[in-house]
Amino acid sequence: MALEVDGRKNPRQGDEEADCRQTLTPYAMLNLYEKLQASPLFNGLTSDNLTQIIGQTRFSFSKYEPHQIIKKEGDACRELTLLINGTLTRKTAADDRSYSVEETEEAPYVMQPERFFGLTQSYSSDFTAMTVCDTLSISKDDVMRLSDEFIIFRLNLVGIVSTVAQKAQRNAWRTFKDDTHGRIIGFLRSHIMKPSGPKTVRIKMTRLASETGESRLKISEELNRLQDNGLLSFSRGIITIPSFEKLMRES
Repeated sequence: MALEVDGRKNPRQGDEEADCRQTLTPYAMLNLYEKLQASPLFNGLTSDNLTQIIGQTRFSFSKYEPHQIIKKEGDACRELTLLINGTLTRKTAADDRSYSVEETEEAPYVMQPERFFGLTQSYSSDFTAMTVCDTLSISKDDVMRLSDEFIIFRLNLVGIVSTVAQKAQRNAWRTFKDDTHGRIIGFLRSHIMKPSGPKTVRIKMTRLASETGESRLKISEELNRLQDNGLLSFSRGIITIPSFEKLMRES
């Protein structure tokens, strides 16, 4: 069985129409099998299913060095892209660019599958490699075919998209303590994708005060208290949170 794949290294660095195809070696095929098996999209599929998928699907692979952009906000989401190796940073900014939140994601990770269909089919965040990253992309036609042929794949995709939608809806209805601390936590919680891991929030003190309905003095005092407790650090419009779950536990 032979599989042809797009062997380009980061199409952003060269001709996007380049087509350097190569046949997978047995070792490369085994490695691909293991990467698919670890992905939430292919979770639950049998060995025979995965072998069939590898033999019938054209995958596009890209490699990114640290600090290279993988996807930018506004890029068309024409393919379903999976991070299969490495760690990336996801940055989401306010419409007026007055503040942003950065989070980390590790492989295996599916990049915004909720943007693959629907009203707005473009990325809403910037994705940048933190370490050397490898991605795998699947065309929309192949995603539709896999969804038709493999019900487990279809259920996995629907489950991932549904989870994103449910989390977004839940965030809008969360309540927090009606004090400065609670309002800061509420603002942070409503602007992150997952309540764990490190976060970097770029926002001026005056804007954070405006968003929370508090005075700049109260915001400064509370951030200093949290910094003294080792829960975050801040300077010159940058709030760094080493562990968001720890911040939530001690709030």
